[in-house]
Amino acid sequence: MSVCTMGLVAQAADEFVTVTFRPEVKKPFIEALSKTFKTTPKQMGPLVWTFKVPPLRTRGQYAELFASLAYVTDTDPVPAYVVADHINPQAVNVQPYNPGTPVKSTDYLPNEFLVKFKATATPDDIRFINSHHGVSQLSVISGIKVHRLRLPQNLSVEDAVKLYGQSPLVEYAEPNYRMKIPTPVTSASPATNAQGAASPAPANNQNQIPNGTAIITPIPLDGGNQIIVDFRPDTRPETLALFHQIYGTREVEKRSFYSYRLQLPQSMNANKAVRILMLHPAVIHVQRLYS
Repeated sequence: MSVCTMGLVAQAADEFVTVTFRPEVKKPFIEALSKTFKTTPKQMGPLVWTFKVPPLRTRGQYAELFASLAYVTDTDPVPAYVVADHINPQAVNVQPYNPGTPVKSTDYLPNEFLVKFKATATPDDIRFINSHHGVSQLSVISGIKVHRLRLPQNLSVEDAVKLYGQSPLVEYAEPNYRMKIPTPVTSASPATNAQGAASPAPANNQNQIPNGTAIITPIPLDGGNQIIVDFRPDTRPETLALFHQIYGTREVEKRSFYSYRLQLPQSMNANKAVRILMLHPAVIHVQRLYS
């Protein structure tokens, strides 16, 4: 084979993505998938198909698209690892704490609370206790594995904290305290009096934390793994239904006649979702949500 011929073969290979599907995926769905993304499929084995990358798209984009779908087990090439996809933005809520001052309901967010389950609690245990109390999960704070939970209408934050705190499955439960940004100190050094001694701080100094302690609560800014998707105005209901079937998403709220708030599947990262959802021809804009 000449150098020129080898170059043409390599160039042709770069135009295709090889995808291995799960056994339950049927041929009609694969054909619908290829029609949606305007790519030509070719069956290479019982579960293996190749897809020709369409114009204006790249092989890397389509490898990432297929690799993100729950019914795909393998792709060639393997999509590039993106570090930023695995960094969840967080804010830190620093709430001054004074044991002698009762916490007011205005100090924390309504309708939700935070729970740290014991290491022995299984996912089934967590689902059971949440279902038993009518509680739903908003997100999990990575690193410390604290669950941010949404309350039903008939359960207050105080009652939920008490109920979960009594469970043998729970390490601790607490309200999700509101973020408060302390007033910055305007002087780098304490003021001095005429004798050169430092003046005592005013009694009502709001920059001081009572007793030197505080409640520090990380707050995930992941928006509950939800996104806003704007579709083309002429998008038909059957196209939306196939969209959800392909990506594993579900509708949370219809914001306008073409804009929707969608829940992503647990296996799909929100950063990555912005990229791969934009590959759908009916999508004109995708926006992340931050809580």
